[in-house]
Amino acid sequence: MRIHLYMLCPLLSLAGSACAAEPTQVQRDEAVIRQDLADWLKAFNSGDYAAASQVWAPDMRGWGEGMEDSYQREMDSAKKTPKVANPEWRYALRIDEVMVEGDMAVVHDTWTETGPTAKTRTFPSFEVWRRQPDKSWKISRWLDGASTPDSGVK
Repeated sequence: MRIHLYMLCPLLSLAGSACAAEPTQVQRDEAVIRQDLADWLKAFNSGDYAAASQVWAPDMRGWGEGMEDSYQREMDSAKKTPKVANPEWRYALRIDEVMVEGDMAVVHDTWTETGPTAKTRTFPSFEVWRRQPDKSWKISRWLDGASTPDSGVK
């Protein structure tokens, strides 16, 4: 009796050995978005604002607590000061959920911002990502929720 590998995968899976399956397109897209956020975090926290701005789509719009739409402000800032040696603001990020459907994705995440006085604030955020003509993923829209009450910065 001949046993083929495709016949063994379900049995091996039941026994605790998983057969390596190719990731789906959705899984690959989610991995790219997660990596793009990690790259943004690293660039911003190291003061490389020009590199951090690469995650934004040309039509990006974003609103945070008490802020107007910030795209032009962010782009002007990145152009004016593309790099700083010691950034005043730093972020930590927890990605709570990534949902991908076709050429759009929604990310729900939680940010912790630390400012020059070492006070922090934590806030939830949503980003809408769109696949661009060059097949990259970029943030098209974002919306920050209110800071947690005990975060130290209002």
